[in-house]
Formats: sequence, C-alpha cells, structure tokens
Amino acid sequence: MHETDEQLEAERQLDLARAACAGDRAAFGQLFKLLYARIHRTVWGMLGDESEAHDVCQEAWIKAWKRRDRYNFESAFSTWIHRIAVNSALDALRKRKRLGQRFLRVFSGSSESGTLDMAADTARTPKEHLRDKELGKTIEQAVADLPEDQRTVLVLREYEGYSYEEIAQVVNCKIGTVMSRLHLARQKLQVRLKKELS
Repeated sequence: MHETDEQLEAERQLDLARAACAGDRAAFGQLFKLLYARIHRTVWGMLGDESEAHDVCQEAWIKAWKRRDRYNFESAFSTWIHRIAVNSALDALRKRKRLGQRFLRVFSGSSESGTLDMAADTARTPKEHLRDKELGKTIEQAVADLPEDQRTVLVLREYEGYSYEEIAQVVNCKIGTVMSRLHLARQKLQVRLKKELS
C-alpha cells in the first residue's frame, strides 16, 4: 500500500521534530518554513493586525525552540506549535485591553495588503461593493465581540479548517467543549447579524 502525501508529510515533520528536539537548528528551520504561514494566518485571524501577528508568531517560535525538550510527540508538532502560538495571541489580546479594533479580516476579505481580496469581480456595481464592504465590517465587529475562547475555536475551525480533535489539542480542552464553544459562537453571530442586517 502506497503512503499518501499527508502520511509522507507527517513522517517528514516527525523526523524533523526529532532532530530539532535534539538541538538541530537546521531541522527546526525546516519546520519553521513548513509551518510558519499557517501559524501566521491563525494568529492574524485572532489579532486582526498583520504586523502584530508577525511579532507574536516570532515569539511563539522562539518559545518553541526554548521549550523543545517539552515536546512529547503525543500530538503532531504542528499542533504543538499551534498551541503555543494561540496562547501567545491570547496573551497579546489580554495585554491590548481594547478588543474593539477591526480584526479577523479573513471573514470579510478586507485585508489592506490585498492578500484576501474577495472584491476583485469588476462586473459588480459600486453599490454591491459598498454593501459587501459594510457587511464585512459588520461581520468583523461581530466576531471581535465574541469571548476569546469562542473566537479562538471559530478561527481555527472556519478559517484554518482544523478538526474538532485538533482544536481540542490546540486549546487544551475536551472535544465536547470545542463543539459547545463553536456552537455558541455561531449562534451569537447569527443573532447579531440577523439583528443588524434586517
């Protein structure tokens, strides 16, 4: 039986993780190249600021290198580093003390960098573009107002496509708790958007 690409990638990451945990900086650098973009997207989704997300990601990878002896191989290395990054992002949010800023641009495609520009359809009218932009802002603010624990699982599930099991490992809670938080987050968004868009 031939191994799938996912299995081969998982084995590659495991080999690199073993080497990195033994102090191999080159192997750790390879893991960084493989996983950084996905980690950054998650943190950016939580913070809503690309520059701050970059700083938090760098901090998370530094923590991972310093704590590499704590990685026990019970979960994928990608899950372990995601957990560190999510916790670092939550710390940043707590320090910020003002959660009313626009963030989670991934839900609206309003990234200033144009990375996620969903309004590229030139056939649409200015009125339609304006309506979508206003909708995006409404969604952003609705997500921004969610409690941290609900917002985190929403980002990991809806944007990163993580399974319930993976999210449970990242946020260190039971799968049932993940499902409950996600249900509450979606419910609150639906109520909020129905109220504001009706």
